[in-house]
Formats: sequence, structure tokens, C-alpha cells
Amino acid sequence: MQIKEEYQQETIIRKSRFLCILRPVHTEEEARAFIHEVQKEYHDATHVCTAWVMGENNQLQRSNDHGEPAGTAGVPMLEALKKSGIQDVCACVVRWFGGIKLGAGGLIRAYGGITADTIASAPKVMEVPVDVYEVRYPYAMQGTLETWLRQQGTIKDTLYDEDITVLVETENKTFPEKVKDLSRGTVTPKYLRTMMVFKDAE
Repeated sequence: MQIKEEYQQETIIRKSRFLCILRPVHTEEEARAFIHEVQKEYHDATHVCTAWVMGENNQLQRSNDHGEPAGTAGVPMLEALKKSGIQDVCACVVRWFGGIKLGAGGLIRAYGGITADTIASAPKVMEVPVDVYEVRYPYAMQGTLETWLRQQGTIKDTLYDEDITVLVETENKTFPEKVKDLSRGTVTPKYLRTMMVFKDAE
């Protein structure tokens, strides 16, 4: 699962202001560019701490405490990212010090907590496999098949010739059998390919 788009959330903890910004990233260069962008935009902040995970099983991961005591900011942020199951994401937590020291435990809870809360609230997408079929059928079956095809997936292209030919993208694994049933065995969908697409997570 991934976050759908850049998302941010803010909280105040003992007079310190914390702003967590998440962005989908797919390369280390993208992550570094995002971090640089946030540091530049919030140059007045006391700290801009960062963590990111990417790759299959999140094998690439980094964190940075950016001046906070070692292990009190980047690491809890990274742990929150890993626990969430979200892939390919960079988190920046911007802190403006409010005058009250939080202590090591307080910092860990603050940085880990704001990251976890922001991930929980962010809109998410899932990568799902979609099969693409070519379905050719006579005009006489248009009423029977077309409505059903639209319910089963997305019609991407329609060609009106001697017969009707449509390209359908569907997640329904029983799609070919259902088309055969509906057409009483006269229409057999032609499988073209499977592709991965992003879909809003529930």
C-alpha cells in the first residue's frame, strides 16, 4: 500500500509545533529532493527530521535526527513508517521549539506519534493486478453484454465494425467464463495482458 499524494498534519505538544509531511517517493533522489524542498521552505524551523522507506519489502530505509538527540526523532519516525505497512514514502517532521524540553522519551513519542497519526489519516492507494481482454460480439448481443461488461470493469476502447469489439480492464478472475456463459458459448474473450494499477484503498 502507498499514500495517494502528498499529505500533511500538524500538532502542538507542550508548546512545540510539529508538522509532519508525507510524500510518495520511488528513488533515493526523489526522497533527497523532497527533504531539501521542505528544509528550504521551513528554514525558520528548529529541526527538520526525516525518514523514508522504499523498494520491495522496504529494503531501502534511512532516517535523520537533524540535531535532535540521537535516536529520538528519525528512528521513531522510521519505525512508524515500517509498522504502517506503507511503501515508497518519505516523512519529514518539522519542529518549532516552544521553550519546553520534552526529554528523550517525550521526543520519541512526539516524532513517532505525529508520523503514525499522519499515515493513519492520509488517503492511500493499493497496487492491484488488472487483466485486459478483447471481447468481440455481434450487435444482437449488445444489450445483454454491454451493461454487464461495464459492471465488471472499465471499457477502454470500442470499435463498431461488422461486430462490436471492446477492450475491457477487469479484476474479475472469472471474467472469461462469465462472458462465455452470458453468450451461451458464442463469445470467447481474448486475453491480452495483465498490468498493475493503483486503486483507492478502502
